[in-house]
Amino acid sequence: MPRPSTVKRPGTLRERLARRYVQRRLLRRDFTFISDDCWAGRAYAELGLVCRSPFVGMGFTAHEYLDFLEGFREPGALDVLGVSSEEKGYPLIRTRHARLFGQHYRSDEEFVRTYERRRKTILWDRVFIKIDFGKRKYRPEDIARWNTLKLPNSVALHPDLPRFRALNIHHGVALPDWDLDGARQFQISCRRFDIFEWLNHGVIRRPWSYRCAQIALLEQNFPQRLRRFFRLRRPAS
Repeated sequence: MPRPSTVKRPGTLRERLARRYVQRRLLRRDFTFISDDCWAGRAYAELGLVCRSPFVGMGFTAHEYLDFLEGFREPGALDVLGVSSEEKGYPLIRTRHARLFGQHYRSDEEFVRTYERRRKTILWDRVFIKIDFGKRKYRPEDIARWNTLKLPNSVALHPDLPRFRALNIHHGVALPDWDLDGARQFQISCRRFDIFEWLNHGVIRRPWSYRCAQIALLEQNFPQRLRRFFRLRRPAS
């Protein structure tokens, strides 16, 4: 009989319903995510998917990210051309179109080893791309370039501000509660577009039915917010 510490608990009713909801909505469970921050890693974790991307636990500079997105399918575009820890104080891989900044890796060796292993898992017909134009180094000309590329299976996040709305961004999603942190940004962005429709069909949709289900089942702090709401509504004795 396994020790108590090794017994896998079934989870709360809400957790079980959330798992069933994700399983029902996703037509497939194999994706290669590319993002300019930790959004991709959080997507794999939150959706319970196997990581099939070398582009997690790392980041890009703004201009180089667009260079990379334009050319990453070229033969040899992902080859490691050099490795250094000196420029930023953490591992850095140079490729043809961009430097890959391994902020979450402890050494050059770990970064390169993980990157090369995950390169072999890329699903070239299942690539999904995320960019966040709220990051300070993106310029209007970068948005114009993104609009010209019109990459399929892509989403462009940005703060809900007039200067972004006026640019008619390709597959743009405005976030009133925009956050700089990529990991937090995943859940924030999931409030604003149906990530399952995006992964199933590559389209950006915002149905209210999805938003209600996402908040009730997948928002990590929803139970605490609900309890706080009812405490505030309770009449004073």
